[in-house]
Amino acid sequence: MTDTPPEDGSGDRQTGQKGTILRARNGDVIGYDSTGLVMRLSDKVIADIARRLGALPAGAARASVQAEGLDASVLGDVDAWNLRQTGEWYVFSANLPGEQGARQYRCLVEADSAEEQVSIVADAPGALLGVFSLGGARATKALPRVPRFPYHILAPADDIGAVGMGGVEPARTMSHLNTLREVTRDALLAEVLLADRRRNHRALPLYMVRAETDGSPSIAALREGQAVANLMTAARSLKAAADRMAKPARVLCIRLDYTLEDVQSDAQAFRDGMLALLDEITQGLGKMGFHKPVFLATFDCGTPSLSDHPALRAQWDLAWNHGEHDLVFAAPGYGFAQDGYGRPTPAAMGLMAEMDALAVTAIYEDRPWFCPTFLLAEREGARLIRVRARALGPLVIDAADPFGAGPMAGFRLEGQGAPQIIKVALAEDDPQDLLLSLDGPALGDLRLLYGFGAAPRAEGDPAAAYPAAAGSLRDDWQGAAEDGTPLHRWALPCALPVH
Repeated sequence: MTDTPPEDGSGDRQTGQKGTILRARNGDVIGYDSTGLVMRLSDKVIADIARRLGALPAGAARASVQAEGLDASVLGDVDAWNLRQTGEWYVFSANLPGEQGARQYRCLVEADSAEEQVSIVADAPGALLGVFSLGGARATKALPRVPRFPYHILAPADDIGAVGMGGVEPARTMSHLNTLREVTRDALLAEVLLADRRRNHRALPLYMVRAETDGSPSIAALREGQAVANLMTAARSLKAAADRMAKPARVLCIRLDYTLEDVQSDAQAFRDGMLALLDEITQGLGKMGFHKPVFLATFDCGTPSLSDHPALRAQWDLAWNHGEHDLVFAAPGYGFAQDGYGRPTPAAMGLMAEMDALAVTAIYEDRPWFCPTFLLAEREGARLIRVRARALGPLVIDAADPFGAGPMAGFRLEGQGAPQIIKVALAEDDPQDLLLSLDGPALGDLRLLYGFGAAPRAEGDPAAAYPAAAGSLRDDWQGAAEDGTPLHRWALPCALPVH
């Protein structure tokens, strides 16, 4: 302390003196002059004030300090170079673990609080992209490993990770990101997108992932539950983190993973409740300044022992009638193996991510993506039913029957006195029509099922790990996963009244 003012407080006003009241190692912190106290605030505090008040244009706080030639050892024992400080960030080049290669990174000079951990983040181009999911307990499955691109796929810096709060408590809005300890389906989707971009020498963006779930017993309860509230908080964290890095924020997609968890609703209540939920999420994101989101789902086909359920049937209605929402079923669940708890195996999670990535990429490239969807079943004569589909190519009855659907390709009739289907064939006059031959007249009130109502898988069945509700219909498109596994657009299950 120097130049102490007189005890009566008159010294500076009468003599024009100025001095220092508090000094730190890097200079004066609090001083005084003829106008009163003079405070020197840190760059971090200035940036935080600007961020909270919105007083500075994007990037202004970031450019407030430029410090060159810093010793990279402040980052720890990492292969880093060209370290400089830009505002509250260290920015540097490094060769770090992962498939992203040597590139530029950033990390905060210091954490916002003692409870937070500062993570290294890729200094990526473009928007910060949000990949979120909403669902029940099955949506929480994660693989115990870090992502293949560990500094490009992150979560809010609340030390919860990619899985989220599980509906236990409210989430906090965070303005920084942390690396992941586990990989969810959201993170796998980001991995597939990044790997494809790297193979094609395209820019590698930054993703924030978060799966929010709770134990809601109905779609109505899910709408009112903690998971939806925490999903909105995740969107706020996405925007806050992007603002802090002077980047735009965009919700790439929201994955829906809630069906069998509903033990109370009938099919109509589930469909109506899901549409209301999509309305509310869209409106909530719109108020934050986000565009209308893409909703992405796998058409749940149950388990090896459960092949019918009101929520499962409601998905067919949602597949062809989802209002103004961008709701896309990337694939039916019967194409993916499950573990003993009805959750996808690790290999199946990877294939699901591949199909999700194909669907999302098509949407943002303004190309259509949908699996074959059966829309109409009509009697043609006493013992013949024509099934009309909507597909992106000619229908194919896969002779290999990889999921054990049986000789009738997964079709069966439901209703009193329903005849048996004895043959399924492609119609010669329309590549998207099927002809079903029957062993008796198609009389009365009948419903045609595809991928519903199958018998439970028997022990020793070669397809015992797959849902019992399966089919062997697809279109003629074929892709390949990164490991070479063939990918197809298999037909979605349906429950059609026979006209």
